[in-house]
Parts: sequence; structure tokens; C-alpha cells
Amino acid sequence: MEKYWLLKDDIPDFFEKFPHAGYTEQFGQPNVRIPKEDLAELFDFWKNHSKYPMDMLLDITAVDYLSSDFAEKPNLTGREEDLYSETRFDVVYHFYSVSTNRRIRVITSCGGEHPEVLSSYAWWKAAYYIEREVWDMFGIKFTNHPELRRVLMYEEFEGHPLRKDYPLMGEQPRVKLRNPEQEND
Repeated sequence: MEKYWLLKDDIPDFFEKFPHAGYTEQFGQPNVRIPKEDLAELFDFWKNHSKYPMDMLLDITAVDYLSSDFAEKPNLTGREEDLYSETRFDVVYHFYSVSTNRRIRVITSCGGEHPEVLSSYAWWKAAYYIEREVWDMFGIKFTNHPELRRVLMYEEFEGHPLRKDYPLMGEQPRVKLRNPEQEND
């Protein structure tokens, strides 16, 4: 079976440069965890790596770790601090090296009240729409993004629907039809 993921033994230079990086493996796939303050240095490292240049950004996604108890009963659980926890949101990057056919997954925490991370657009232009989608769905701001605005939901949409504290039965404000020839009932 061919190996596609970069495991710890493949990248000792990464752990020399980022000794505080966390590393775990699940199902033969590595998870590298790094503080968000080191993202610029990390992007430079992977983009210009001598052996495994990560020339393709495959995906960016996010995870909301708000407890389901708080999301379902926000006033009854007494866990409001979860809303503002520094570890509430993770941003997950998947990078790929075309020349070596290897992948790496990088995870960083980005805060709870106003989640924010550095945009990877300056390194990988593919991040343009992916970061807009993550912002639209989770409300995670990507600093230095050239045009961070909604891409899936309409501009008047309130909130971010993939957050666990988004109200399931929430109603959105009525918006005027974009086509004036039709009636707005």
C-alpha cells in the first residue's frame, strides 16, 4: 500500500523548526497542531520546503467544539464560558505536494468570542473562496484576506449557520426580491 501522508519520521526538519508543535496520528493520518501566531512562518515553511513543497492547498475547514448541552439549552447549563473559550474553534488545513504525492494536515485553534486567523491567500490563491466559505459558515475571520464577504449565504443573512449556537428555528429577516418583475408575498 502506498503512503500518501507525511508522518513524523518523514519531517524531522519541521519539528526542529516548530518544537512546540503537537503531533497525533489517527488511522495512519497525521494531525499537526500549531499556535495561530506561527501560521505565517508555517505557511512559508511548507510552501518552500526543499523535499516536500506543499504547492497545493486542498481544503480549509473548521470545527466548533461548543458543548451540545450549551447549544441545546443555553440558559440552563451554566457553561457560558464555552462560548468564549480559546479552544472553541479549530481551523483545519489540508496541504498537498504535487511533485511527491504527499499530504499534511495542520490544525490551529483560533478563539471563541471573535475567532480570527491569518489568511493563507498570500501563499495559496486557492484560499480565496475557501476562506470566504469558512467565514460565511462559521464566522471565523481571516486577516489580510482581500475580500472577506459571504459566498454561500445572501448578504442580509444573520449569523453563521454551522456554529453550534446558531438557533435551529431562527428566522431570518425578509429581503426584497432581486427580480423586481415578481411580487414579494
